[in-house]
Amino acid sequence: MTRLLQVAILLSLLNIIDCRYAEWEEIKPYCAARPNPQCCTSRDDDCFMPYYDSRCYCDSFCFRGIDNHDCCPDHDAVCEGKLPEVPTTTPPPPQEQAGTCYDSATGRQYSLGESFSRDCNLCRCITLGYQTTLSCEEDLCVNSPDLLSYVSNQQPYIGWTGTTYDKFNGVKVKDALKNYLGTIPDRSLRSMVDNAPDDPNEYYRMDEVDSFDARTHSNFAGKILGIRDQGKCGISWALSTVDVASDRLALVQNIHRRNEPLSVQNVLSCTDREAKDNCDGGRVAYAWGFIKDRGVVTEGCYPYESGRIGNITECQLHLSDSELQSIAQHRKLSNIRCPSRTSGEHFNFGPAYRVRDEPRSIKYEIHFRGPVQATMRVTPEFFLYKSGVYRCGGSSYDRQNPRYANLAAHHSIRLLGWGTSIDPQTQQQESYWIAANSWGTGWGENGYFHIRFGECEIEETIIATYGKSTEVFKQKNKRQ
Repeated sequence: MTRLLQVAILLSLLNIIDCRYAEWEEIKPYCAARPNPQCCTSRDDDCFMPYYDSRCYCDSFCFRGIDNHDCCPDHDAVCEGKLPEVPTTTPPPPQEQAGTCYDSATGRQYSLGESFSRDCNLCRCITLGYQTTLSCEEDLCVNSPDLLSYVSNQQPYIGWTGTTYDKFNGVKVKDALKNYLGTIPDRSLRSMVDNAPDDPNEYYRMDEVDSFDARTHSNFAGKILGIRDQGKCGISWALSTVDVASDRLALVQNIHRRNEPLSVQNVLSCTDREAKDNCDGGRVAYAWGFIKDRGVVTEGCYPYESGRIGNITECQLHLSDSELQSIAQHRKLSNIRCPSRTSGEHFNFGPAYRVRDEPRSIKYEIHFRGPVQATMRVTPEFFLYKSGVYRCGGSSYDRQNPRYANLAAHHSIRLLGWGTSIDPQTQQQESYWIAANSWGTGWGENGYFHIRFGECEIEETIIATYGKSTEVFKQKNKRQ
């Protein structure tokens, strides 16, 4: 077979074979094993080496197509000084030892039965059939990088920014919904009698008032409570109740008291068992009913502990029959036996009432009577709120991840006012509520947040109370 015929055959095989020598065999010495000269210039049909049942060439005329089938595999390296390309490959994971599991994320080996935490999820080395394997929980974590990234990628149109918080490190969303919120929905609250406005003209004028903040208003300044931290116990049902009651009490001009919040522990520990499910939540109606029937002491008298210990302890403040009778007759109690063994005060309250679920009524209530209690629906993104105007519909993470669609619960907070801003998506003016959360000042905007009107069921259950039960009778006497 002539040299020309060999080349023609090689050309016909190009459509079938598509691989270089170095990709499918180890490069062995061919040209390098030739006696001098190892390489030949120009065309030299005698400059070859045996190659399986054929021959390869070491001259400068050898075929240089895609496959290099005419040149010897080491031709470029020996005759032209070109080093072969060494493919970069990822080293294989270390060989698992018998009875161990390999974690590719950290490169660590774990023995059978050993466990470790990956953010909020527990991983354990287990036996599955005849093999050991790493089994990890797959719950959504509050500080999930994927969740935060999803929120960040919606900017600027989502209207608010997010961040992670140390207090939620290693916390699952499903646990946070129980331990950091705490309101069990109660539809019966919507049947409560609402309180009509005293002045219809002022009521309709609320449409013209674009902003109001009870914290800075001249009539309210210095009387509105700041931010509290409920800790790791779902007690927003009780905390928001006593804080709204405390705000309303401070706004009654003839009430003089120390600048001290009311005791949420008093309500938590001393309400009926039906009111709460330990630190997993409770019912707002029971909290309001309790402070109407039994009143509530100040924080120093009965300090809050449930957020620290993660449990609601038995009641340590017991009232006698005569004291309960005094409360029913709207008389102030004295000589309270405080669980803290210090002096404290006790305050009575009138019945709670509902505010109609529309912005004008809520604005009127806050403007003329003080902060109100609101209950909102919370989804995983809310825990990451940092600033801006929050909205439940701004992020569709649950729709993108159906497995997390049912991760939601309810949370009670205080509404202190309202304002306006420009919607980054529509470039139109939007209104928002100024809300006080109960996760400490390190969350959100120093503990506060803004939420768009009508979002997250925020206006569906608005509750308030009179500052003192005697005020109710004063109003009734005026009507008579």
